[in-house]
Amino acid sequence: MILLLVKEDPALGLELRKYLAPYGVSVVSYRNPLKAFDNLDETQPAIVLWDVQDYPRHWKIFIKYLREEHSKDEAVFLLLSHGAPELEEASKSLFLGVNGILSSQDETDVLARNIREVFLRYGNFEVDVAPEEDVAERTQRNQKPLPFLFRHPRDKHLVTGQIVRYDGRKAVFRPDFAHEVADLSEGESLSGGSLKLEEGLVTLDATITKNNGQLQLAVQTVEG
Repeated sequence: MILLLVKEDPALGLELRKYLAPYGVSVVSYRNPLKAFDNLDETQPAIVLWDVQDYPRHWKIFIKYLREEHSKDEAVFLLLSHGAPELEEASKSLFLGVNGILSSQDETDVLARNIREVFLRYGNFEVDVAPEEDVAERTQRNQKPLPFLFRHPRDKHLVTGQIVRYDGRKAVFRPDFAHEVADLSEGESLSGGSLKLEEGLVTLDATITKNNGQLQLAVQTVEG
């Protein structure tokens, strides 16, 4: 299994190899994004880790090509960010097919663990949607998890995961990383979250009714 790292400084690749090799992951590093693109058919990566600050524009072309050939569960694409991205940019990346956004500030062992968690958790979110259905009907009919992200109401860091159940009034959110929602409590509001459907993004506002590792939500508004 290949992890393709696109980053100006190749030192991270050497560190990641130590932590990912026991799981059968080989790390291939490129400092030149165009070379990474040219060799994509040769490397056939299962995971792509792209430093968005080093190469802020090339990744959009790269993932467009990647998603034409491979779905999200066939090739995991992760952005490596030096800081918390704007919610609008994060939503766009979700729409383009990014599986997750990881922090370059994490220690390498933590980063490796997060890469592995996303790879193991991610599934196929392809949804067959009829345009006349509302959001609840679409989600309930397909019975498939849908990507959802929001800003933590207090810390403002980005929280990513999946809506695994939704009936129009209530929803269950499964986070990619449980520690990111561990301090959220009943009654707190989640505003301006982005839910990805096949035809685009919708905005979902909700109130937390219970936190047991997954968030049980009372949906307030859905727009889009």
